[in-house]
Amino acid sequence: MRNTSFNQRPAASGGFTLLELLVVIAIIGILAGLMFPATTGVLRNAKKAHAENDCYNLKNAISAYFTEYRKYPADPNADEEDEMRTDHDLMDILLGADNADGEKYNPRRIAFFTGKQAKPAGDGKFRKGITLDNNGGGELWDPFAELYYVRMDLDYNNRVKVPEWDDSVESTYLPEAIVVWSTGEDTDLDVDNVKTW
Repeated sequence: MRNTSFNQRPAASGGFTLLELLVVIAIIGILAGLMFPATTGVLRNAKKAHAENDCYNLKNAISAYFTEYRKYPADPNADEEDEMRTDHDLMDILLGADNADGEKYNPRRIAFFTGKQAKPAGDGKFRKGITLDNNGGGELWDPFAELYYVRMDLDYNNRVKVPEWDDSVESTYLPEAIVVWSTGEDTDLDVDNVKTW
């Protein structure tokens, strides 16, 4: 006959103790805290890359327009030093819109620029794309909910004046016909701009 003792410990249940769970939760919290800055940096770089891509695509669209019509999509009496924005004045022409300006500057209604539909950002602003109207015109928004800036060689001397905010360039002029830029995440023209030169 077997001798049974009532003083034996019960078999382990295989579960976690409260202390073990707290340690695991603390480790997960620390790792998440370390990953947050890295994730933020990746998102910031992705927005900057998107803005740079849009800047070059817009520059190429204006170049294609120039190749087609032998002029720039702007009022010929405009001052070369004035910046244009990617609002209806410029984008209706590049999108081939069905309005008076589009017919005046783009009579063949060629769509020189295409892109994705912009996403609402609040306060009447959008981000990352084009807002299209019923007539086919629209505005081009950067990832930071601002319109892009454009400067063109309107006196056809193969150079444009360096924007006033850019102190990284030693000369007064850039040897380019078209320059495009975005103000970047801080939406300040003096810091972290995305540019095509």
